[in-house]
Amino acid sequence: MPDSDGAARVLVYGSCVARDTLEFAASGSVELKGYVARQSLISADSDALPHLPEQLSVSSKFQERMIRADFEGGLFSRLETLAPDVDVLLWDLADERHGVYRFSDGAVVTRSIDNIRMPELDERFAEAEHIPFGTPEHFAIWRDRLAAFEERLRSLDLFERTVVLEVPWAVLTTEGKPSPWSMGVRAKDANQRYEPYYDLVRDRGFRMVRLPQEVVLADPQHRWGLAPFHYTPAVYREVLRQLREEHGFEGFAEATE
Repeated sequence: MPDSDGAARVLVYGSCVARDTLEFAASGSVELKGYVARQSLISADSDALPHLPEQLSVSSKFQERMIRADFEGGLFSRLETLAPDVDVLLWDLADERHGVYRFSDGAVVTRSIDNIRMPELDERFAEAEHIPFGTPEHFAIWRDRLAAFEERLRSLDLFERTVVLEVPWAVLTTEGKPSPWSMGVRAKDANQRYEPYYDLVRDRGFRMVRLPQEVVLADPQHRWGLAPFHYTPAVYREVLRQLREEHGFEGFAEATE
């Protein structure tokens, strides 16, 4: 149950969509208990640490933690640790967009922005197999991992507290211009690739926050820069509204301007 002060205790699994949403919540209406980022569901519970160099050219401690957590496949253990203290698990699929790398021993890591920018990992990834997001192989593996994820969430009594954010990539900016491509992928194509994944999640009975394409715009003034998944404030406020009014979670009040 939420804390007595009404703040929702939140664990974010995903990246910019869920985390940026919390930036628009009123002070005291949410409490971030944990953040698992840059980690595909396929890499969960897959120990790839033997492939991780001891030294990395990281720009921040956060970046290093996320890379190491991905190589550890640490999602499930993180859930077990935090489950008793979490009211809502907010899950977005943003970090699935670049697929995964599979090493010859079967270990898997996410093809995240952080990982592919590490020069120490270049040689290791050159020898690994890239499984692109949206391919039949990726989807088949992801479907199996989703079943394992659901089973783990139910065992931890987290399934009913999990909400998936189905927010499409913005095709247009607030200026009416086409949104920029991301890693060689345009918004329209990305949305087509995501569709079967969202359908699968929905079919398994997960709670969903859904926004239609026509209300989603990319914001050139976004704090992290222009991208098809960096939205206008109205998008994040609608996510907060649905969490409160459609899913009935306490907290998630919108910050006043």
